[in-house]
Amino acid sequence: MFKVTVSGSYRTGSGKGSEIVDFENVTGVMPECAEELIQSNVMRRMLPIWIKADKKYTQRYDMVRTCYIDKVETIKGQPGIVGKDVKELAWEELQELMVWKNLRKIPTFRSTDLRIAREIAYLEYSKLLGKEINTKAKGYNYVNLPALVIKDDGKIAATPETKTNEEVLQGEQENTGVATGSGPDKTFTLAELKQIAKDKGIKLPANISYARAFELVIKDQK
Repeated sequence: MFKVTVSGSYRTGSGKGSEIVDFENVTGVMPECAEELIQSNVMRRMLPIWIKADKKYTQRYDMVRTCYIDKVETIKGQPGIVGKDVKELAWEELQELMVWKNLRKIPTFRSTDLRIAREIAYLEYSKLLGKEINTKAKGYNYVNLPALVIKDDGKIAATPETKTNEEVLQGEQENTGVATGSGPDKTFTLAELKQIAKDKGIKLPANISYARAFELVIKDQK
């Protein structure tokens, strides 16, 4: 398990009148993941949970503005979701499952209703176990699917192949690539920024550039 300490700032809303709240020395525990995924997993998945749990920050969390990974420690333990049925996971536990098994299609924290998030998690975890479910098959009904207990079996979904610098630059020109670097403004792919925008109800032009998408979705808008 990872014990992570972060600092940065978040917004209390997406419209005029929203506030920016600085935070520091916020700590949380999450399943271990690849080093290159720590920042993204913290920002997109764990930070809302950790802010909510930290009694120093009572103002509503809407979205991350900046996030810095100050410290990562490896500690003993296993994810609390081991032995639990995917169909009964809470929102916090679904994020834990995503980070641990790299099931990136699981919706972000409270971005949809819990029932939908659980179904997606069930289908994605089943696929990881080699039991892909055809949701278009006659008679398919999520409610009738059997319990799916999470095991510590070492299985982790593959991460999409990393692009070369040349491919990245070309992709950015075509508005389909990822940004380079490791700062807080270089964490997401354009596709991920569009998904965050969708989750937050922010409308983006179809041909928007990475820089403009980041500005609208992540950076402070006054």
